[in-house]
Amino acid sequence: MGIFSGPYASLALAEARSQRYDDDRIVSRLVETRQAHLQWEGMLDPLHQQLGAALLAGALRGGSAGKPLRVCDFGGGLGAAYTILDAILGPSVELEWDVVETPAMARAGNAQFAQKGLRFYESIDALGDREHDVIIVSGVFQYLPEPVETFAQLARRPHHHMVVNRFPIREGSEEVLEDACLVQDMALIESGMFLPHWGFSRQRWRAVFGATHDTVYHWTDGFDGCHSLDDGSEMRFIGLLLARHPSSSP
Repeated sequence: MGIFSGPYASLALAEARSQRYDDDRIVSRLVETRQAHLQWEGMLDPLHQQLGAALLAGALRGGSAGKPLRVCDFGGGLGAAYTILDAILGPSVELEWDVVETPAMARAGNAQFAQKGLRFYESIDALGDREHDVIIVSGVFQYLPEPVETFAQLARRPHHHMVVNRFPIREGSEEVLEDACLVQDMALIESGMFLPHWGFSRQRWRAVFGATHDTVYHWTDGFDGCHSLDDGSEMRFIGLLLARHPSSSP
């Protein structure tokens, strides 16, 4: 088996072969990794090149120049992206960075990594009436039990742009019309750990995104590679900068 197995006939079957993202072993390993990289060392990897470019494009298009840049980092782990982008942008750009994570991750974040400009929340609802210029969702939708519903919930939040990155698209010899349930081997984080993981239909999600947002531009994300699946299809990753329709404002 490669990094991914499946597709499975249902999410329940994939979950039966997996653990949860908030498993104590995963949280502990992520905390250890974050503690070892509290300061940015000056090397800008391809992932953060993509995020930085999209964040700045969204901010400038949304009229945020000269004002604090308000970011919601949904599924943003323990704030690593904040540390890197804050160092890149420097003191001339004030970041207000809200990370939304699982309760276990949010507790760890607030206990050990919160600082001026960086806060952690355990749900979308916990944000209350906070407004954001840009919402970042990087490598997250594929791990959610109901990704379409979660996107709709984020789309209703007050914001101008959304950055969707590390988004897995499943492709085959014929056009893929449905999302597929997979299982990912998380050996790079913790040996013996497996998580449910979606492979998305480009056609389906084009309609999902298009209901509330326009696509400003998109890119190929080579960070996560291309993976062959058990049914002969392949999965590769993309990113998009989305602009919210004015009619989608609450």
